[in-house]
Amino acid sequence: MTKTEESKQLIDFIKNRAHELSAKTVTLGFDGFIDSVVKVIRYKDHQSPISFFETPHAFGEYIVAKGEKNLSIELETLTTKLGGNMPIMANAIAHLGPRVSCVGPLGYPDIHPVFRNMSSNCQLYSFANPGLSKVLEFKNGKIMLAEMGELNDIEWNFLKEKIGIKTLLELFTTSDLISILNWSELDNSTAIWKGLLTDILPASAPSKRPIGFFDLSDCSKRPENAIREAMNLLNDFSKYWDVMLSLNLNEAAIVHSVLTRKKEKEEGVEKMCEDIFESLKIHTVIIHSSKQAVARDRGFNKRKTSFIKEPMISSGSGDNFNAGFCVGKLLNLETGMSLALGHATSSLYMQSAYSPTVAELLAFLCNTNEN
Repeated sequence: MTKTEESKQLIDFIKNRAHELSAKTVTLGFDGFIDSVVKVIRYKDHQSPISFFETPHAFGEYIVAKGEKNLSIELETLTTKLGGNMPIMANAIAHLGPRVSCVGPLGYPDIHPVFRNMSSNCQLYSFANPGLSKVLEFKNGKIMLAEMGELNDIEWNFLKEKIGIKTLLELFTTSDLISILNWSELDNSTAIWKGLLTDILPASAPSKRPIGFFDLSDCSKRPENAIREAMNLLNDFSKYWDVMLSLNLNEAAIVHSVLTRKKEKEEGVEKMCEDIFESLKIHTVIIHSSKQAVARDRGFNKRKTSFIKEPMISSGSGDNFNAGFCVGKLLNLETGMSLALGHATSSLYMQSAYSPTVAELLAFLCNTNEN
């Protein structure tokens, strides 16, 4: 099938099936941040436009060149918005139609104003105040500086007390898709996973197997034994859910190294995906980057993405990719096409700085297909 034929097939599929999304239910947890998205100023005067650092590498070289000297860095704020994997992905899914329950630190006792603008399809269940994140935006990536605040003190018993065991049972045993995000940044995330496995999921109906979608976030600071324990827990979740693990290239390299003791370069992404899948024995492994996404389930799928030369925003692009992929899976779209839908959702988000509706996504796909 050519790219044009696949695009037409995807457009027809969405036109014919998108109405089904309003009946789908999704639950996501457990992070939440307020993001200040900024550019880093390299040089400015009154005679010419401001010069920004275009890449993390250039910014890093500048800092290293200063040696032990003091230095001052000026930032230009682009926007202040909802942040964290859970709120961004939840908002993106909700814009496409499903009813979404968001369990996270979204303000307590009152919801923080930044989260009140989420899609009307989102129901918010907050148990704490959000963390704060300064997002340094570059043309080819970002650096996120997080202040966790009270988030690292959140434990399973605290979450049960604030949300309620009855509500948690309903959300995590009746939804069509459950997404557990940002394991890496929450210190007690493993204990929360274990709490779900011990107190909640044994009450699941054996006949109902929802999608269990996991994204670890950047696990560079986590020790190998903690990563290995989290990977083992994915197999425990597989008793109740069809577990899907989504990783970017950095995360995939770390997980692959922990599981196999091998080192793989970017050109080995397909082998990395295969090795992780074989090691975990879960339903699906996805590895996505700015160039392509690959997935291994019953078979192997790969889709290239469109290059966005001047993105309005890159922070949240991976979460929007995950949202598009999950929406495809909610409609039983085959894996390769779900990757394509993830890329389309992410590309439109990067070009517009907001998550698309179904109508906007269709218009984007039709326009892309014509060009």
